Amino acid sequence: MPMPPGITQKEPMEKPIEKQYINEAFLFAAIEETLDQGYQASFTVTGMSMWPFLCHGRDNVILDKCQVNNLKRGDIVLYQIPVYDKYILHRITSLKGYQFECTGDGNLHRDGYYPKDQIKARVVKIIRDGKELSMDDPRMKVLSQIWMLLYPLRRMLLKFLKLISKYKRKRPENR
Repeated sequence: MPMPPGITQKEPMEKPIEKQYINEAFLFAAIEETLDQGYQASFTVTGMSMWPFLCHGRDNVILDKCQVNNLKRGDIVLYQIPVYDKYILHRITSLKGYQFECTGDGNLHRDGYYPKDQIKARVVKIIRDGKELSMDDPRMKVLSQIWMLLYPLRRMLLKFLKLISKYKRKRPENR
């Protein structure tokens, strides 16, 4: 197919593009600006606080600006703690009036309660291995509800899941 006038086709790249890490203040300022303009934003997850649902370096999340009054228990949100100038991506575990509480899926403690106006966005999709997983998919909702119900057993479950993960990596067919 011919290229439109004024558009030139780029030569294929020899090397794949390397991932680069940027300061979170720049990243989240750009994300907030993108969301304020009415667009969705995406970034690669860093850290393991949301494991096993989200994994460091493997998963990307697509964020959408949200109405905080429409959020529900189980939604994964990006929120800011201004005192520490930190942004956190965790799952809502409780909503009380004008406050919310989150917990990382891989954490053994709750984050505490914060004002709802600190929520910047809601995760609407996860991109894993090139596939999009909608957070509105009933299967994802059921999985997250089950995981939240199992919170009292989380320490034991996380140890078990980590053992399985190590075993899978050590198997000869995975080398």
